[in-house]
Amino acid sequence: MLIGSKVILRRVEEEDWLYRFQWLSDPEVNKTLSSGLGIPPTKTRVKEQLAQFAGEGMTRADFMILNRDNKEPVGFVYLFGIEPWARRAELGIFIGSRSFRGQGYGEQVIRLMLHFAFNRLNLHKVWLTVDDDNQAGKRCYQKAGFREDGRLRDEIYKNGHYVDRILMSILEHEFDGKI
Repeated sequence: MLIGSKVILRRVEEEDWLYRFQWLSDPEVNKTLSSGLGIPPTKTRVKEQLAQFAGEGMTRADFMILNRDNKEPVGFVYLFGIEPWARRAELGIFIGSRSFRGQGYGEQVIRLMLHFAFNRLNLHKVWLTVDDDNQAGKRCYQKAGFREDGRLRDEIYKNGHYVDRILMSILEHEFDGKI
């Protein structure tokens, strides 16, 4: 369990599938995800995925984000593709509950995950992708210390036009350690 002033991150459990299903079915959430194709997921697929994520060992670390005050579910965050030999992993996050968006939860969650990645997993680099039209996501990642590494031009087609996908990363020595 990882604890911040606003949030608690606990390992994902199979029973969390319904929250994930509801949030991934929300078009506002789906359109911000790099994997979001605009197609709502099926309950069966979400259940299977979450069961897999809850049981995975060394290549993933999936957490449910809870509001620290009332333990209300807020979203999910995960490190995946963890490569201990290369000391790197990819970060993914979404704030599913609309009532918690735009209040600094995302930045704190990302900082908790970076602390976990660099101090507990001994990683050197955490990277992510974000679509160029996800302004809130880009700002949040930059506040946490991520830098743009590159841009895949016209990488994804959504909402009637092509969007660039931005590759961002942060290295261990660039993280300021603040949570």
